[in-house]
Amino acid sequence: MPFYHQKNISDRHRLALWKITESKDILLELANQLPYNLNLPEVNSESRIKQWLATRLLLQQLLPGEQITYTEKGKPLLSNGKHISISHTTEFAAVLVSDHACGIDIEKQDQKIERVKHKFLSTEDIEKLQTTEELTVYWSAKEALYKYYGEKEVLFIEHLFVDQFSTESPSFKGKINLAGFTAEIAMKWERIDDSILVYTL
Repeated sequence: MPFYHQKNISDRHRLALWKITESKDILLELANQLPYNLNLPEVNSESRIKQWLATRLLLQQLLPGEQITYTEKGKPLLSNGKHISISHTTEFAAVLVSDHACGIDIEKQDQKIERVKHKFLSTEDIEKLQTTEELTVYWSAKEALYKYYGEKEVLFIEHLFVDQFSTESPSFKGKINLAGFTAEIAMKWERIDDSILVYTL
């Protein structure tokens, strides 16, 4: 089951999701039909190559013929002036295209997140978050905010914040607070199988 779904989140945001069940060879065969030459990443991991290919196929669904380039700091860019954000796991690839800065993240729910929550959550957040799902939403939200900002000098605990979040509602707020840059950003989250998808609006 390749292409999973695509939706227009708003007039300025389009999202596409791919469930990666194909072999690398099948994804390569599909990607070789793209209207440009592929420059595969120099990685040994077959899983990483499959994720890379799936994101290119998703972009073709959203913006036919468009290619991804990267800034020196690793932020993906599009030549047509639109903004793009990318995320992937071993099971899914996700792409968000927008008229302005954007961020997307997908994470598989895993109880191992308990071991690392102190790396991205304040003591106050840790005390109020009770479930693996809640922790995963916060982690994905901060990853999406990090991608929205697009710079490397960000500390997840000190600079990125999640506000007005409830498992009863898909909508919440995220905040970025650095010297010289402050933003409050509308966000949404949803369950995709046993994964959590979060994106900015």
